[in-house]
Amino acid sequence: MRITVLCSLLIVPALFAEEAVTSAPSVIESVTLRGTQLKVDFATQVGHPYDAATIQQDLHRLWNTGRFDDIRVERQGAAIVFHVVENPRLRLHKLVIEPSPTGLQFALAEGTPIDAVRVNAVVMEARKQLIAQGHVEPRVDYKVVPIDGDRVDLRLTVDPGKRVRVQEVQFAGDISLAPRELNGALNAIHIRHIFRWRLLPAFNQEAVESDLARLRSLYMSKGYFEADVRLESAEIQADGAHIRIFVQPGPRYQVREFTIDGTPAGSVCACLLAARREAQLQGILDFSATLRVVPADTAVDLIATTERGRPYHIGRIDFTGHHHYADATLRRNFLLDEGQVLDEQQLRKSIDRLNRSNLFEPITEKNFAIQTNEATGIANVIVRLIERKRGAWNLSGPVGPASFAGPLQASISSRLPPWGAGLFELSTYTASVSMFAFAHPILPLLAIGNKHPLLPVLVLARPFLPAYGWKSGFSFAPQLGWRASALSYAIVQTQQRLLPALSGDRAIVSTLTVTVQRDRGESVMFCEQPKPRLATVRNVASLAIRFAGSFASF
Repeated sequence: MRITVLCSLLIVPALFAEEAVTSAPSVIESVTLRGTQLKVDFATQVGHPYDAATIQQDLHRLWNTGRFDDIRVERQGAAIVFHVVENPRLRLHKLVIEPSPTGLQFALAEGTPIDAVRVNAVVMEARKQLIAQGHVEPRVDYKVVPIDGDRVDLRLTVDPGKRVRVQEVQFAGDISLAPRELNGALNAIHIRHIFRWRLLPAFNQEAVESDLARLRSLYMSKGYFEADVRLESAEIQADGAHIRIFVQPGPRYQVREFTIDGTPAGSVCACLLAARREAQLQGILDFSATLRVVPADTAVDLIATTERGRPYHIGRIDFTGHHHYADATLRRNFLLDEGQVLDEQQLRKSIDRLNRSNLFEPITEKNFAIQTNEATGIANVIVRLIERKRGAWNLSGPVGPASFAGPLQASISSRLPPWGAGLFELSTYTASVSMFAFAHPILPLLAIGNKHPLLPVLVLARPFLPAYGWKSGFSFAPQLGWRASALSYAIVQTQQRLLPALSGDRAIVSTLTVTVQRDRGESVMFCEQPKPRLATVRNVASLAIRFAGSFASF
């Protein structure tokens, strides 16, 4: 399976150059591709003058498809013939990562086509994720292992190397703002404190540059439009990375006037986010904003201009990778339908609803794509899914005294096989066998007897699915009685309906990156959805609801 593409590209053109003698035809009469049904648009065209450089360009294009194990070009008089040998059509059986606890995540479902290009992309993504975790110079080797027929295992052998964490972040210069506020603006290199513990983030250059941009954005949002924020030093010592950031804020300006596309407006970020939302409601995907800073003595005028692409309607919504779930189940989670205006925020909410169903591995922006046709204004949405493992085991203990929060519990669960539809779609149900140690009640409200030291429990449950609402989130456990099932259902429904309302849309609304034009040169400012009102109260309420939800975990 190892194909050294670079060496092939060097060898093949060299061999062809030997054939390109001075008697080469001046005009090409035919161009043929043999050995594949793949349609390729060659730069080498009939009726065009013979050009070895153009043929070499076509060779590169063929290699870059990743579909061919061998390519040979032949000149037959005035005819050019490309001979290719296709790679074997291989499909993924399983991705194996050794050692396993590396934290690497890939959106590779069983049955994914495997070729040299795909393997190289997986290796590069593995290195990228390891570097993001703070590993210095990680090594990733691979091996393709045949299983049966056209199925193969892709085995990655990972040597992560030394891992570096951020040990200290210092600010130098006339920072003007409080250090606590600066630390709060950091994200990737922010050191968090929980009681006496320090949570140290991974160190990598990309994380540092990202947070430098966030600091510049913070200063501009405070009126320091000429702020100079740069990395002064990043020393990697035995205990970790020590980062020193230099800040020269410059003068602080008052905003005299702010306009968007010539119309007076209020808060910069609030108005720009509102303008983008208005564009999204029209089906516009491409929205960008530029903010020009015009000094006027001790004040500035801010002139914002926006650019909007064309609106789109949804052509098709396609799901891949759902082998055990009905297509209708997935579509019920979507707040959009084919033929409607493509509202990007509603699309993100739909993906969030799919994630809340816990039927699949987390769906990120890498797992869905929007294919647009600018000529027709139609956009197709493709969502790539990876089903979670059907079986699982769990071992849990009580939170506090066993008489209050339940006994020690061990369970083995599995999703049921695909069958039926709607309420009777068995693949949305799980069956589990649990063993409760100690005979104390799960809650004082539940009168489960204490006659036996061990209590086996068989549970048939349908986890909460946003698409089905009240028709999900229930469980049947005859050994625990109807009160346990009723309380569990009430807790699950309350938890799953209140938590999204308490958290709001902040996690769903993407950050708007605004280009800022100033005398010091261009910079960027990030406009984020503001925290909801009474954020602290909401967080406390969310924790209380999650704690109550732990009682419904049988």
